[in-house]
Amino acid sequence: MIATPRGAATTWPQWIVLSLYGLALTMTSNVVDPPWLSQKAHQLAGPGWQNTLLGSVAFIGLVWAALVQPIFGAWSDQLRSPWGRRKPFLWLGSLLLALALALLVAAPSVPMLILALLLVQTFSNMVQAAYQGLIPDHVPEDRRGRASGIKGFMEIPAVVIGPLVAGYFLGRGQIWGPYPVLLGVYLVVGLITAVTVPSQALAEPPSRRPTWIYQVDWSRAPTFAFWLAHRLVFWWALLTLRTFLIFFLRDTMGLTMEQAQSLNGTLSAILGAMILLLMVPAGALADRWGTRPLLRGAGVLAGLGTFGFLAVSRLVGRPELPALVAASLVIGIGVALFVAASWTWITRIVPPEESARYLGLGNMATALGSAIARLSGPAIDAINRSTGGLMGYDVIYSLAGLLFLGSLLLARPPIQAARIRSH
Repeated sequence: MIATPRGAATTWPQWIVLSLYGLALTMTSNVVDPPWLSQKAHQLAGPGWQNTLLGSVAFIGLVWAALVQPIFGAWSDQLRSPWGRRKPFLWLGSLLLALALALLVAAPSVPMLILALLLVQTFSNMVQAAYQGLIPDHVPEDRRGRASGIKGFMEIPAVVIGPLVAGYFLGRGQIWGPYPVLLGVYLVVGLITAVTVPSQALAEPPSRRPTWIYQVDWSRAPTFAFWLAHRLVFWWALLTLRTFLIFFLRDTMGLTMEQAQSLNGTLSAILGAMILLLMVPAGALADRWGTRPLLRGAGVLAGLGTFGFLAVSRLVGRPELPALVAASLVIGIGVALFVAASWTWITRIVPPEESARYLGLGNMATALGSAIARLSGPAIDAINRSTGGLMGYDVIYSLAGLLFLGSLLLARPPIQAARIRSH
């Protein structure tokens, strides 16, 4: 990896290398949840309770994730080693994550499934805490919009590939099928990172430790509170749509579990392809126009896509594939704008010497938004049982659309930081 004397990454090949672990982590999360967890819920829970088990187990895992990532982030910020402060966490976390994933697939009971998921969340967040510090460590502030676009560009193929791989194998009843694929991805990514990412960085380890891992110096991170709230609300809406889609397709379209897994993979690929096409241009627009217009456009498009899908579904009495595809495309545009602009926003406001800890704190909003979304599972089952139909899906998906639109009120990045220009 070619670097300036200060270790700055200023070209797109360098940004690609810094973003490789994002591909591995995103692929893992898109195989674990919902495909693997939905399959385990299908195996371990009776009819009428599978959304409840899926949502409850995922909720427990995500609350745990919100707590552990800032700890690993602070530890990574403080680490001094011959390999830098990020690589040891990336390598060790990947090894332990591989073991935890095997335990999750093999879990024979609900308690073992919960234990395995807690381990998966622990070690994946160990990796993610270090990975999230790479762009603030190596990329100058005026290039972080484009670097964030590349980061998103590298993660989005995993949004496509993960569900497709899971859908291919699980659609054939092969629950272990995705496991060796994930192992191969981590092996390749780890080797490339070891060889190409330098240990030096723009930001040095902090000279003092925070008095508390979860402490935030709001004066040093302007608009961080708005970022947290915006991230939580948008992610809550998005994960509400995504988490229960497999059971939604199965129940409303009369599909088998295998058919629903396969269709979920196809729709996720369409969504991911749209995000992939727009991610890099969205990052460039964040550098040029600022993040606020992109964040507001994201909320409008994702909300319209959600309500459009529901309206068509109710008019024809069941969700039709063209409506699902159209909704996926519109929502995909909104998500692409959100991912690029949101990451640009936070990387510009966090203290550079404590970037991994602050980004870990920021991920609490992502994890908690995801966790709250999982509580929709018991609500869906309860409403469906009380009405004798499938109204629970309509109620919860309508809530998701309102949350997307509500995120407009929280899109308030600092104007001065949003208008940085490259030279």
